[in-house]
Amino acid sequence: MASRENSAVAALVRALPPEFDTEVGFDSVRLTLDGRTWMVRPIWAGEGLAADVQRARNMLMHVDAPTDALTVITARRMSAGAREILDEERLSWADGSGRARIVIPGEVYITRLDPVPADARRQFTWSGAAQAVAETLLSWRVSYGRDVPDSIGKVADIAQAADVSVAHAARVLRQFDEQHYTIKTGAERGSTATRELRDPGRMLSDWAGQYALGAATPVVEFHVPWRDHEESLSMLTSSLEGTNWAVTGTVAAERIAPFLTSIPTVDVYVSFDDLQDLRRRVSSQDDVREVAHGGRIRVFTEKDFVFGLTDNRDGVSLCSPVRVYADLLRSRGRAAEAGEHLRESVIAF
Repeated sequence: MASRENSAVAALVRALPPEFDTEVGFDSVRLTLDGRTWMVRPIWAGEGLAADVQRARNMLMHVDAPTDALTVITARRMSAGAREILDEERLSWADGSGRARIVIPGEVYITRLDPVPADARRQFTWSGAAQAVAETLLSWRVSYGRDVPDSIGKVADIAQAADVSVAHAARVLRQFDEQHYTIKTGAERGSTATRELRDPGRMLSDWAGQYALGAATPVVEFHVPWRDHEESLSMLTSSLEGTNWAVTGTVAAERIAPFLTSIPTVDVYVSFDDLQDLRRRVSSQDDVREVAHGGRIRVFTEKDFVFGLTDNRDGVSLCSPVRVYADLLRSRGRAAEAGEHLRESVIAF
C-alpha cells in the first residue's frame, strides 16, 4: 500500500531526510542507513491538538507495543502544547508539515522544524458540506451518549439535518469512509445500507482544527451597562422568543462544563433570516445600544442546520457541545483551555 493511503505513515515518511532508504508497510516503515536498519511504527494523533496527543500517549501505555520498533506519534500538524507534552515524555513525533523530532538513543537523532512544502495531491478537503455533515454526526454522538445506536442514520436523514442535498451528503460520506472516519455496513445500496462512526475522536479533532483556522467576525455587537452575563441571557431570552438563536463560546461552556472564572462577552448565533429582527428587538430594550466594536453581546450569523443541533437548558438555547468546543478553540488562550475541559468532561471522545 502506498504511504499516502495511511495518514500516520505518510506523515512519518514526509519528515524523513532523503538519506534514509525507506520500505513502507501498511502501518510501519523500515529505515536503512549505512547498513543499519530500524523499524518505526507511527501512531496517528489526528489534528495534533494536546488532547489528541494525550489520548495517543494513554493508548500506548495500555497496549503492548513491539519491542523491536520505535513508536512515533504523528499528526496533521502538531500544536505547541502537543509538542511540549511529547518532548516532556521523550516521545518521538512527526507531522504532515514535515516537522519532526525522532530519537533512537545513541543511533539516530532527527529534528526538522521548518515545514516542507505541502503535497499538492490532497484527496480530501473540508468543504462546507463536509463540515456540516461532520458537525451533525458528532453532535448526534454527544447527544445520544452511551445510548448511541450503532448506525449513524440514513443518508437522507443526515442530509436533511445538515441541510445539504442527498447527493452531496452521500458524496461526503464516501469521503469520510476513505478517511476512516466512518465505515459502511449492511447492503451496498438501498434502504438497509448504513454507516457507523469508526473514529469520532479523530473526526472531531480534524473538523475542529480546520474550523478553528477560520476567523469569525461579529456582524452586530451590543453594549449593555451590566457585567453579569446571566442578565444578558435573561434579556435575550425575553427579547428573541420565536427566532433562531443560540448561545456559544464561554457562556455556553459555563452552563455545560464550568471552568472559567471570568466571562467578558456573551456570544450568540442567529440565523441569517432573523438577523434584522434580532437587531430591532434587542436595540429596543432599555439600556441596550448597538456599537461598532467592544460590545458585551456579540452576534454571529450561521446556517439553519446549527439551530437543529441546539439544546435548551433552563430556557436558554445552547449550541451543541461540539460547536461550543470548536468556537472555544478558535478563541484560543483560556477559552481554548475551557474547550479542552469541555471535551474531556462532556464530549468524552
